[in-house]
Amino acid sequence: MFPTTTRSHAPRLLPAFFCLVTLSSLAQQPAPPRALPVPDDAPVPKAVPVGQPPKAQPVTDVAAPKALPPKTKGPDDDMFDFATLAYDRSEWAMAAQSYAKYLQQYPSGRQVADALFRIGECYKNQNQLTKAGGYYEEVVNRYPTSEGAPSAAYRLGAMLFNDSKFADSAKYFAFCESKTKSTPVRIASAYHKSRAYGMLGDKEKQAAALTAVIAVKTDNQFRETALLTLGSIYLGQDKRAEALPIFDELVKTSTDRAIIAEASIRAAVLYAELKKPDESIAMFEKALRMPETTPQNRSISLVGIIQALYAKGDYDGVIDYYNKNTEILPQDEARAKVLLLVGHAYRIRKSYARAVEVYLMIEQYHPDTEEAFDAGYWKLYCFYLLNDKDLGEFSTAFIARHAKKHPDHEYLALARLIRADFYFNKGDYQQAALSYNEVNLEKLPEKLRPGTLFNMGWAQGEAGRHQEAVGTLTRFINENPNHELTPKAYARRGLANRDARDLPKAKADFEHVTKEFPKSDACELSWLQLGFIAMEQKDPKETVNAFETLLKKFPTTTAAPQAYYGIGRGNFDQKIYDKAVPALRRSIELDSKGYLEKSSQLIILCDYARQNADNLAKTIDSYLQSKPDGQVPPNILKWLGLKLYSSDDFKRAARFLELAVTPQNPENTEPIIWNYLGMAQFHNQKYDASIQATDNFLKSSPDSAARARALLTKGRAQLGKGLFDEADQAAQDALQVVKDGKLQAELLTLEGDIYAAQGDKLAAEGQKDAAIVKWKSAAAKYAVPSQVFDDPDVTPDALYKAAQVLEKAGDSAKAKQMMDQLKQRYPKYQPK
Repeated sequence: MFPTTTRSHAPRLLPAFFCLVTLSSLAQQPAPPRALPVPDDAPVPKAVPVGQPPKAQPVTDVAAPKALPPKTKGPDDDMFDFATLAYDRSEWAMAAQSYAKYLQQYPSGRQVADALFRIGECYKNQNQLTKAGGYYEEVVNRYPTSEGAPSAAYRLGAMLFNDSKFADSAKYFAFCESKTKSTPVRIASAYHKSRAYGMLGDKEKQAAALTAVIAVKTDNQFRETALLTLGSIYLGQDKRAEALPIFDELVKTSTDRAIIAEASIRAAVLYAELKKPDESIAMFEKALRMPETTPQNRSISLVGIIQALYAKGDYDGVIDYYNKNTEILPQDEARAKVLLLVGHAYRIRKSYARAVEVYLMIEQYHPDTEEAFDAGYWKLYCFYLLNDKDLGEFSTAFIARHAKKHPDHEYLALARLIRADFYFNKGDYQQAALSYNEVNLEKLPEKLRPGTLFNMGWAQGEAGRHQEAVGTLTRFINENPNHELTPKAYARRGLANRDARDLPKAKADFEHVTKEFPKSDACELSWLQLGFIAMEQKDPKETVNAFETLLKKFPTTTAAPQAYYGIGRGNFDQKIYDKAVPALRRSIELDSKGYLEKSSQLIILCDYARQNADNLAKTIDSYLQSKPDGQVPPNILKWLGLKLYSSDDFKRAARFLELAVTPQNPENTEPIIWNYLGMAQFHNQKYDASIQATDNFLKSSPDSAARARALLTKGRAQLGKGLFDEADQAAQDALQVVKDGKLQAELLTLEGDIYAAQGDKLAAEGQKDAAIVKWKSAAAKYAVPSQVFDDPDVTPDALYKAAQVLEKAGDSAKAKQMMDQLKQRYPKYQPK
């Protein structure tokens, strides 16, 4: 009737577009910290190229501060200067010992802070970092305002960073940042402090430190690296609005091509995620043109361009770009991602066979990837759209392959749905019902669930699983009371209830449709089914009402032939034959093939019930003309044949009586039919047929009177054939039991007819005397019926025949006497 067609899975199976290059894939990832050397004084380092963690290095401003010459020199100054001489000559051990003596003798001297710092430098230069750190720490703690405190803190920060003590490292870098009077040192401290926070995973503090670095826009060699790092942090936090301007700025202003390449990649990804594919493509192409772009980022760019083309709906562009760059596309997992998009592009362009080829490549060359799983499903979907004859097997294979690893995945539910729809569309409802039962509705997209539930109920009903169908369709109705398929669900549930022989519930469903959804397609079906149910419940009035309503509300219904038949049947059952016959005839006009038989049979019964022989004869003739091998009940043919015989319509009587007999098994035919058929065929001058029918009657062992009457008919037929002896024998056999009455008179007349015919034959042969003998014998036989017996049919006929044979025998006087009697007694007689 009206199940939903799954070719309509089509659109319903498409997932949302997914990103291959994600923000998180480009965000800064924590890594084991690299050792940061604490070298001698060096120029402020340039930004470390992207991808390499920058090393924390001191800047020129962190060198040991030189001692200020005292206004007046004392003994302590001489000792400090002596130590400094060794320090300046890089005699680190001697310098350390000399500064230590200074501290022992002058613990409160004016150069204590510098001495402590320089001892730390001496140990640091001898690679005795633990001892060096102790002296740096003493400078910071005891003399925080000293000129060397910022440099000491910076060195402590670097050493602690190298020792993976990032919290303490950040503290000392922060100290240096706050105390130093040098802008470059403050920038370096803030930058390395951000790195320490990054290693701690404290993105908020890391971002704050980087913001401080970025704020200095001139003479800041850390700014570009800081921008790139901060942008990456924002990427990881999905703060696109904050990240994009940073990468755009780097692309436009950086003088470091490696940074430009990296920033271009990240900006491209952001533009893609912001649904700006054109800008994304431009950035990816910029990165591809730069030799500084790393191999990994080249792969990302190629994938990103195809992804952006896909995102903007340029599927032809996706295919073209892939075909032009297939040799240089990445060979790793990224290639599988690209191929998946290309397959999707072919599929959306309805090049399903090409899409299948690409999906197969993914399954073949990247079998253990998630892309292979995706490709397997979409390949199956393409086979569905191609209406592949092996789709059922393909679905089963996909399910078997992936059910263990992805038992609850949406694709598994959709694959089972595809299999179910495949069998549904084939009309294999048994397999469809079983397949629908395996579909996890909760895993399907929400918009697919109602249609799937409806088709499941439909398939169950068609498969004869009526109770299951009722349950499934009840669930559909309860969950989707306002769905467009709800009227059909009520109607289909009604069909299931009817098939389950629960007619009251079926009737309730159909009546609900007619009341609540009077303009729906399901209403048409419901009125039809209400008519059927009324017929089953033997309610003719309701039958007529249901079918008449169907025709009134749906005048173009394809069920019109059935409706007219139902109206005819309902009126027939009510004995309203005048209304039944036109409706039944209309059903035949509309669908002769479907209703000729049963409607004609009812019309025959109507005419039979009305005892209208002429209409009945016409109806049977019309029926048999359309269906030569049709069957009419013998009792009706018997009645019609006898009725026509009584009207002297012997030809038509014989026609219908012949339809009622069984010549191969004459005993299976009612004897009276044989009897009347024999008489009718005699009148039709079909003597052989008459004799045969009469013999079949005689075989039924009738009573003596009926047997004598049959012998009369047989004798007349034999006479008609010129079988004089056989005819005379039949008459004699009958006269042995019939001694009076009209039948005797008819038998005697028959004998007279036989002799008269024999005389005519002899005369024709020239045997005049012999002929006269026969004619006189005939006249003698006619004597009793003409003179002794008085019957309005037999007597005048016998008088006329007697006159004829007497005239032939030469006895004109007697012949005239017979004719005078005939005219006197039966003035209206006309010879037969």
